[in-house]
Amino acid sequence: MAIQRRRMLTAALGGAFSASVLTAGRVDAAPAPVFEKPTADNPIIACYNENPLGLSAAARKAVADSAAVANRYPFVRCEVLRKACAQLIGGKPEEIVLSQGSAEAIRASVEAHNGPGASLVTAELTYSDGQMAAVRNNIPVIKVKMGPNWSMDIPAMKAAAAEAAKKGTAIVYFVNPTNPTSTIADTNVLFDWIRGKPANTVFILDEAYAEFVEDKSYRSAAELVREGLDNVIVLKTFSKIFAMAGLRLGFAYAAPERVKKVHDHIAYDFFQNTPAIEAALAEMNDKAFLKQSLEETLESRRIMEEVLKELQLEYLPSQTNFVFFNLKKPLKVFADAMKAENIMVGRPFPPATTWCRVSYVRPAEMKYVADVMRALRTKGVI
Repeated sequence: MAIQRRRMLTAALGGAFSASVLTAGRVDAAPAPVFEKPTADNPIIACYNENPLGLSAAARKAVADSAAVANRYPFVRCEVLRKACAQLIGGKPEEIVLSQGSAEAIRASVEAHNGPGASLVTAELTYSDGQMAAVRNNIPVIKVKMGPNWSMDIPAMKAAAAEAAKKGTAIVYFVNPTNPTSTIADTNVLFDWIRGKPANTVFILDEAYAEFVEDKSYRSAAELVREGLDNVIVLKTFSKIFAMAGLRLGFAYAAPERVKKVHDHIAYDFFQNTPAIEAALAEMNDKAFLKQSLEETLESRRIMEEVLKELQLEYLPSQTNFVFFNLKKPLKVFADAMKAENIMVGRPFPPATTWCRVSYVRPAEMKYVADVMRALRTKGVI
């Protein structure tokens, strides 16, 4: 089974770093704090694709104020949130099912389509939660090898799904932009496949990082739901651009009948966490915060692209809040050297065993990471 993304920090970083979980979120959303050199107790966490900006000021106040009503069930506020999510994505409330982050929606979407002969079709190098949900439910997993430059080989996935659909439901789990490569698929090719409505095939489109995409060719699969297609589920999360990873909130968007199937596998979507509801409602209306969140991500992206070019390291075009680059040697030596400098980088992602994923941190921190990488070049680590 693929390694689960949500490891405890004590397992990934060691006990000395566990305190940083509590301190990393103390940074004000704006303005940027004075940069402080990372320490063992407060490292630069560039390994989890989190949003280092922290909650907006409005969201923090909303979370604090929500304590006064935390003794009440959030039935009414969940419906307010459902309507807001529908408005955000351009749909209707009956097309929305709320979930605890994207993870619960992934699991529920996979479970909802289990049955005789069902199988999950996914890429060899992609986010692992779809595969893990399938394994937990005894659903066979078909992993399709990647195309050039670790691209999603849509023709190969299409062929694999067509073969799988002969035996039962083919559940296609497709992450776009994908993790860990940070790249996007060809929208036209992907959408043509879905619009073709292949028999016994349902598509789960995970768009956790869509808000960071700069490539103008990219389009959200939400347009397919709006067209009336009932064979696709679009997953969204508040963990990334909204900086709410610790509050656990997301939603699935699909045709009403498809949403009902997913809803049957969600543990009460009208029982979402009250602080999460209020934070999301505050941030969806906070255009200044979302603008800053995107702009800082793009600035850090430029900083990393500059140093990777300078060091002549191959990297994939980043469309998310992280970058994937080729060290051309096993990752461990580089990761250990960065950890010695109190910078945590991504874990290995087989079969890309010489590639490293670095999450974007705030620009001042990103510049520090870049300088450390330059120093490691002089030491022969890179």
